[in-house]
Parts: sequence; structure tokens; C-alpha cells
Amino acid sequence: MIAITLFLALSVPVFYAHMVSAAGLQLQSRQLKISSSANGTITQDIGGNVVAAGSGGNGQKTKETFTFTLPTHTPANTTVGSILIEFCDDPIPVDNSCSMTGIAGFNAANVASIVTQTGFSASNSADPFTLDASTVLTGAPWACSGSSPGRTNCIAMKRTTGDAESDGETITLAFGGATGDYITNPTADNTPFYARIQLYSDTAYTTKQDYGTVVGSTAQQIDITAKVKEVLNFSVGNATSLVAPTGLCTPLTTNSTTGAIALGDSNGVLSFQQAYDSHSYFRLSTNTNGGVNVFYSGDTLKNGSNQINPAGSGSPPTLASVSSTTNSSQFGLAIDSSDTQAGNGYSFTSLHAIDNATYASPSGTDYSNGAGTITTAGTAKFAFNTASKTVPEVIATATGAVACDTGSVRYLGNISTATPAGIYTTTITYIATGTY
Repeated sequence: MIAITLFLALSVPVFYAHMVSAAGLQLQSRQLKISSSANGTITQDIGGNVVAAGSGGNGQKTKETFTFTLPTHTPANTTVGSILIEFCDDPIPVDNSCSMTGIAGFNAANVASIVTQTGFSASNSADPFTLDASTVLTGAPWACSGSSPGRTNCIAMKRTTGDAESDGETITLAFGGATGDYITNPTADNTPFYARIQLYSDTAYTTKQDYGTVVGSTAQQIDITAKVKEVLNFSVGNATSLVAPTGLCTPLTTNSTTGAIALGDSNGVLSFQQAYDSHSYFRLSTNTNGGVNVFYSGDTLKNGSNQINPAGSGSPPTLASVSSTTNSSQFGLAIDSSDTQAGNGYSFTSLHAIDNATYASPSGTDYSNGAGTITTAGTAKFAFNTASKTVPEVIATATGAVACDTGSVRYLGNISTATPAGIYTTTITYIATGTY
């Protein structure tokens, strides 16, 4: 009796230890990171744009990354020759009870590679894991659906032989996320799915060492719509109304008290002995992605049938810009880049003055040289196209959006002794048009 009792007392712990060793130990710090929680039917966003494989909005072609830590064994360390990941609708790792009934549409059959395998002692050296597309795993004790290589709920991988792994190693395995290499989520929203990770000491998936389960889930996506309207803020003003653009691109306004720009001396009188100039301004902000043009439209200065001749030689489309010449009938305009008005005037960042080179105009005219002197043969150059009355003439352009640019337009006035006396007037209209 005493002998039998002692035998049983010794045998039970041995038997228990054998069972634990056969079943393996639970993997620690287990985590599943999925690239998308969208259901497996979703490949486009609400705008109909195709979402790339492995991106958050693509539930049909996802990437899954598994991370886990090997437990502490007695004796220390373990041998790993093959790994099987089974996707089920239940987390408990019991053989032959892995069902896909609750995760309809899930499909791992398109996994074509092991994207990442880190943490293994030998995985990046002599004996890495490779996908196993040959071993049949459809019967007990496995629970894989479909024959290799098209297993719908399993990913199998193995080495050429079992290799020792150290306790406490943190392993990372990643699969999918590419156009032809992916995992498809279940087709219904709010569906949890479980991945049972099983490590075997041999390469035939028969001697189980360690195990653990992780979980992912699909979720309904949140669609958001927002509208961006086409914006073109354009204002024009004379010199006395010049204001700083500030953060809101404050529009320019014309000073109603001052009225028209007086081109001449303090009384608005021109002279055949001296050239005169004045300025007006335009300010533009727009979200045009296809660019924007600023045009002028109008006639030269006129008094009845008399006129001050438009500056420039020839006629469209070969109109040229010219320097000032006193005792000569001239009316012209150009962009003056020097008229910055202490930060309130000219401030082109996105806009460019038409220069008949990089930014050419249909009439071949250069409007970019308004800065400089206006004495005879001075450095500033002007032009005016009277055809702009019916076909507006482009004076500045941008290839894309404009945050807030201010343009300074400089006007030149010269007369000769042959210019008839009188009050000469004109109205210049500025127009901005964008391409969206």
C-alpha cells in the first residue's frame, strides 16, 4: 500500500508535466495589427477613388502584422520548425473546432509571401521561414479550409529543420498589403475574427510547442464630405486707397473723394517738357488649380476725336513696349515691381507680369518693365493695346493658386506741342479669370 501510494505521488506530477509540454505554453504580449478595418468588399473611398492595397480604406487587400513573445520554458528555450496561423470565428485553440461560418468572406488564399519575419534566432541567416504551399493541412488535427496553396483560412510556413529559439524573443510576422499579395477581411461590418498562432517543433505541423490567439475586427467606415467652392477674390483701387493685405487679403477700394487718377501735375495737367506717371493697384487671391490671368480692357486717353497716342510701335499682334519720350504723344501702362509701398503695394509671389518670354501674351507685348526712370529713353517701358476694348489684354498670369498678390500698374502720360488742348479721359477695366 505504501509502495503504491509513493508510486502514484511521483507519477502524477510527471504525467502532468508531460501534458503541459505536449500542449505547449501560451505566447506572451500577442498583438495583431491590421492595415484596414473596412469590410472585404471595400476598395474605394466615398468619392469613388481606388484605395491602394494595404491602405486604411481597402478591406479587400489588407496587410496583417503579428507580434508575440516566446514564453519561458522548462528546460529553457524551445525548437521551432513550422508555424500555422488559423483564422476562425472562435478564439479557443482546440483542434477541429476552427469554423469560418461567422467570418464569411475572409480569405487568406492570396498571401504570396512573408513580408516581415524578425526576432527569430535563425530567420535572417541560415534557415528562414518560407511559405508552405505543399503540405496538405485539411484534415485533423488541423482546421484549414481549402487545399494548398489556396488555403482560405490558414497561413503555413516552415523551415528546412527545427531550430532552437530563446525564451523571451519577440517575433514579428507580416503578410499581405500588396496588389497581388493580400488578405481579405470578412465582408460584413463589425465582425471579429480570430487568428490562432501555433508553433511546432518539427516541419510537419505535428508536435505543437507554443500557441496563442489574437483578434481583429471589421468596422463601419465613417464617410465625410466637405465642399470647397471656387474662389476668386479680385479688387482694384487707386493709389489713395492702398491698404495692407493682412491675413484675410483685404480688398482694395477706390477713394470716392479723390475720384479719377490725375495723370499730370498737381492739377492733373500734362506737359510736353516732362513725363508724368501715376499708379493703380489690383489684388487677387484664388484657389484656381489651373491658373489665373489678369487682363485690362479700355481705350487710350481721348477728348472727342482727339487722342493721346497709345505707347508702343506697330499694331497687334506685334505691339512692342517703349521707353518714355517727352514732347511725344504717349499713353501706356506696365507692371511696376518697385512700387512696394512699404509692403502694401506690389507683392507678386504667384503672379507674374507678362514679359513676352517666359509669360508671353498674344499681342507679343512686354508689361513687366514698369520700374525705372521715365525721362526720355528712360529704363521703364510701357505699352497700350487699344484692341483690348473688345479683346482684353493679359497683363499678369499665374499657373496655379494665388494666396494674396498685389499688382502695381504704372501709367505713363506724355504729350507733344501738337496735342490739342482739352480734358482727356479713359476708363480702364481690369478682369481676372481662373481655370478650375
